Amino acid sequence: MVALKAKFIIEILGRPVEHLEKTLADLVEKMGTEKGVSLLKKEINKPKKVEKAENLWTTFADIDLSFESLPVFMNTVINYMPAHVEVYEPDMFKINTFEMNEFVNFVVSRLHNFDALAKRMMGEREILISKLDYIRKGGNPKDVFAPQQTPVIPQEQKTETKKETKKKKKK
Repeated sequence: MVALKAKFIIEILGRPVEHLEKTLADLVEKMGTEKGVSLLKKEINKPKKVEKAENLWTTFADIDLSFESLPVFMNTVINYMPAHVEVYEPDMFKINTFEMNEFVNFVVSRLHNFDALAKRMMGEREILISKLDYIRKGGNPKDVFAPQQTPVIPQEQKTETKKETKKKKKK
C-alpha cells in the first residue's frame, strides 16, 4: 500500500492556559513518534479564552503527517480523535484484497474493544447505582464499600418458602 499524507486539526479545551499549551505540544510530538507515522509540519496556535466561560481556554494544532499504511492511519485517527482530517495524498487508492481484509479486520477489532469497554462501564454503572440505591434506602455504606473485600450488597429480606414456613410451625 502507498503511504498516505494527511492534515489533522487537533483541538483541546481546558485550564490553566500554560497546561493547555504544553499538553498540545506534547500530544503533537507523541503523534509524530508513533510507529509508522512521520510528522511533516506542525503549527500550534496560541490559546484563546473561551467567551462566556470563566477561566477556560481553547487552542488547536494544524499538523501534516505521513502514514506508512491505511491501518496505521486509522489507528492514529481512532487514538487521537482529531477534530478534522483531510487526506491529500495519494489522489486515489488501489487496495488489493489482502490489504482490504487487513484494514477491515483492524477496524472491527477496534470496534469490538470499544464495545467491550462500553459494556463493562455500563455493568459497573449498574452496580454503582444499586449500591447507591441501597444506601439511599437506609443501608450502611460500610456494608457496600468496606475496604479490602469484594463489595457485597445485602439482599432485601426474602420471603419464606412454604417448606420454611412449615418447619417454623412444627417447632
